[in-house]
Amino acid sequence: MALISLYSLCGAGFALLQLLAPATARPIARSTSSSTLVALQFANVLEQLESTFYAQALQKFNQSDFTAAGFASAQVPLQQFQAIFKDESTHTTTLQSAINALGGQTISNCTFNVASLLTDVPTMVAAARLVENVGVSAYLGALTLINDTVLSTAAATIMTVEARHQTILNVLAGATAIPQAFDVALNPSEILALTGGLISGCNLGIPANVPLKVNSSGPIQAGTKLNFTSAALNGTIPVEKLSCQFLAGGLPVAISQPLSNCSVPANVTGSMLVFVTNSSQPLANNIRDAATGTIVAGPTMIFIDNQQDALAIAARPGLNSTVATSGTSKATTSFAAPTTVTLTPVTPSKVASSAVTSIVTSASHTMAPTTVTSNWTAVTRTISPSEASNILASAVTSTSSR
Repeated sequence: MALISLYSLCGAGFALLQLLAPATARPIARSTSSSTLVALQFANVLEQLESTFYAQALQKFNQSDFTAAGFASAQVPLQQFQAIFKDESTHTTTLQSAINALGGQTISNCTFNVASLLTDVPTMVAAARLVENVGVSAYLGALTLINDTVLSTAAATIMTVEARHQTILNVLAGATAIPQAFDVALNPSEILALTGGLISGCNLGIPANVPLKVNSSGPIQAGTKLNFTSAALNGTIPVEKLSCQFLAGGLPVAISQPLSNCSVPANVTGSMLVFVTNSSQPLANNIRDAATGTIVAGPTMIFIDNQQDALAIAARPGLNSTVATSGTSKATTSFAAPTTVTLTPVTPSKVASSAVTSIVTSASHTMAPTTVTSNWTAVTRTISPSEASNILASAVTSTSSR
């Protein structure tokens, strides 16, 4: 019941605009269970995590950081991150108001350990791409568990916004805007395997799958042999009895391989989820039928960036070149941004002095763009259509002449 109520958050939590509407605007009086309140509290923590990540990114990086990372104009990514941050902040404060209206209290003692995701712009962009892809999978999972049509519709309206974020971040990562015709739904424990290690100092009450990390820092392509680190891979289960399983949008079941010979499948572009299981039976690509009891660790998410959109080239034409970062030079070996950024530490980190504490500390505190420092001033100027066209045309011309 706890897990199902978690994913009711995507309906109850995001149909909360009805809850907060004037009484005369409410078509029906809806009762709220204690489990729904727990779900809203958990949703608020996840939104705090996202909002904190984007706020800290916008505080840390300036225009020169983005141009050094290969963007045609710093305005291109900065305006998009500002818009995404505003969306996530709105979700955070609206959830807080809903929790208060239901007589509950927000979980405000969490610490969000995002510093490792903000070492430089390429790492930050790759992490943001992961966050938004995970968000889409979370909302898809919600839709399978919500019976109330009003609540499921509300969840879908948020999912479409997350999908827009996902698309623009695929572009900013220098890859394919829409790499697959389908996405993958994940259940709550799988979502926390991807994000839970960034959250410490509070009890969420949701069991997480054991995290899984790919031991690779370079580009991942078809045929790349993968090995992993996980607390679950401790020799208790002989390696010959373990399988790695790849799940991507549109596949009816996962592609299962022996863990000892785990290679990225061919003919896939975009995100792939990777699990380690104690069975070679392929996992079904739906929450109802997936044999989740066989999962030993994961999922983790990787990106197969074997195609590059013209739009991505225009937005970030310098991604192929040597990029100066923190006073050093990094020669990229692929057009793709980092594909193995891990959101979840293998062992959840303790609260450290460098950890980023939640910006939203109470239900009465409203997160707004004004909480971001003056580093944000660069994104307040609106690019005119003619200026945007000139930027993109110049980038495309420069790329085609190489």
